[in-house]
Amino acid sequence: MGAAYNDVKGLENPLARLMLLNQFKIMSLLDPENHTFYCYYMDILTEGVQKKYPHVMEMISGEEVTMEVAGEVDMILAIFSKIERSMAQLTEGAQEELSAGYHVHFTGFDSSSNIEYHHFTYWNFLVRHRETEMQNTADDTYNLSLHHYRQMMLNYKPYEYMDLLSFDEIRNVCIGKGNEMEMLRPKNLNIVEVGSLQPLQVVKESGLGMKE
Repeated sequence: MGAAYNDVKGLENPLARLMLLNQFKIMSLLDPENHTFYCYYMDILTEGVQKKYPHVMEMISGEEVTMEVAGEVDMILAIFSKIERSMAQLTEGAQEELSAGYHVHFTGFDSSSNIEYHHFTYWNFLVRHRETEMQNTADDTYNLSLHHYRQMMLNYKPYEYMDLLSFDEIRNVCIGKGNEMEMLRPKNLNIVEVGSLQPLQVVKESGLGMKE
């Protein structure tokens, strides 16, 4: 959407509201999980409820999508694209085994998350302008977070320049189903301080972007 609508008074212009309304309609189709929220904002714009304009503005960030965020999203999409192409070369039994045990499909970004919002914005832009075919294939049991995607990026490094991945390489890259929460859980390490018999307990959170 963009910074052009950061001024609440700008929404008093019917044309500005119509343009923004169309954007929310597109967002509601691309992000069905948050359809209810988009309908709320669309009602505000359709009815011209000025008192609620600030609520609409909260959904519109004046911040830019940085090169770092765009590059990270591009890499994540490239990884899943290669996984899909590699899966297509495997036997049906191997594909079923991988799909049952690992997150081999892209599950999108959380538009309601402060951490993932800009990632969602860029991915949504790519989809809207057909610059990627990687759609959100959300899992009914657990969707991956940016933290999981970043772990996959680390796992993928040794295979970055390979054309296709083998069965074992796909397993090495992907997040195992059932292990999602374990990756997010802080781990306690007991380290004995020099000159003391009492261990110091240090909290370690695994994964890129988390405190060590």
